[in-house]
Amino acid sequence: MVQTEKDYVKDLGVIVEGFMSRLEVKGIPEDMRGKDLIVFGNIHQIYDWHQEFFLVELEKCLQDHDRLAELFIKHERRLHMYVVYCQNKPRSEFVVAEYETFFEVQREISCRMSISDFLIKPIQRITKYQLLLKDFLKYTSKAGMHCEEIERAVDLISLVPKRCNDMMNLGRLQGYEGSSLFHRCYISSH
Repeated sequence: MVQTEKDYVKDLGVIVEGFMSRLEVKGIPEDMRGKDLIVFGNIHQIYDWHQEFFLVELEKCLQDHDRLAELFIKHERRLHMYVVYCQNKPRSEFVVAEYETFFEVQREISCRMSISDFLIKPIQRITKYQLLLKDFLKYTSKAGMHCEEIERAVDLISLVPKRCNDMMNLGRLQGYEGSSLFHRCYISSH
């Protein structure tokens, strides 16, 4: 899990330090001003947290495997930033498609993948956490070890991709007012 996290942080770095920085240098066309914020959403926040905190904490889990479940449980609220990212994703895809030639800066930053390939990474990663924790639970259970915390972490992390998917689907609706609608639905379900 640690190596895949390092790879993920590196990919986020390509977005923030590559694509975003290059676009700042290149300048944003007048008709696109403000839309760059839609394209990237809160990816800088996700990158900073993973690079400065989560990766470091995850590496500590190599010495103490019991900390892994605790790490995800402890940061349940922080993982909500993925739901926010996914809420914005349909609008991001639209802007990238609308300004496709402008976003073809991958050649300039010596990158083979497109901006769309990188912008999907957070969505893929949150799903990967779920799969990795389920595997960890399976092997911990087979080893006859206590699994309550891991089960709780799996339950928690399983909700995040579901909420992300729900927000992307809602975000595709025209006239969608994400935060207020999500808030009303979330409050009424709890």
